[in-house]
Amino acid sequence: MIGVLVALGLLGGAFAFFLSHPAGSASGEIRSRGRPHGDFIVRPVTCFAGGHWGFEGVWVVPETLTSGGRRGFKGGLKIVKIDGGGWEAIVESPQACQGFTCEQRRVEQRHCRRFDVVVGSRNIWLRQDGHARMDCAFPAGGTLKVDLTFKGCARVSSQGAEP
Repeated sequence: MIGVLVALGLLGGAFAFFLSHPAGSASGEIRSRGRPHGDFIVRPVTCFAGGHWGFEGVWVVPETLTSGGRRGFKGGLKIVKIDGGGWEAIVESPQACQGFTCEQRRVEQRHCRRFDVVVGSRNIWLRQDGHARMDCAFPAGGTLKVDLTFKGCARVSSQGAEP
């Protein structure tokens, strides 16, 4: 009986540890040229579950910054679940920001010859893994290329990044 209680205590401690460390990891690149998203390259390093911001999905972002006593990020890719079970991608430009509030534009899938976006179900630790691979060419002449992998994306704690 004591062994069972010890095991439950260790499991509960591990669960609390994982929930208190909300950031997952990300690797890859978001590369935009021309219209409509602008010219930039973002190399995300972390990810968060979207619940903190009111959407189901993940936000894959670069290094968290501190400015004016606030923490946040500039640029990234928001992957949002849509009706019917699919996913939509929203690009946040790091060059069109006021503080940590940056311009966001939905990626129009019809302009992408490749749109492979997957966010897995939450695992036992309430974290999500997935990837985003996009190759898009827009009528205005711009391009968007995304090759990202993300793991362990969890909700933002009260000390987490601000949008």
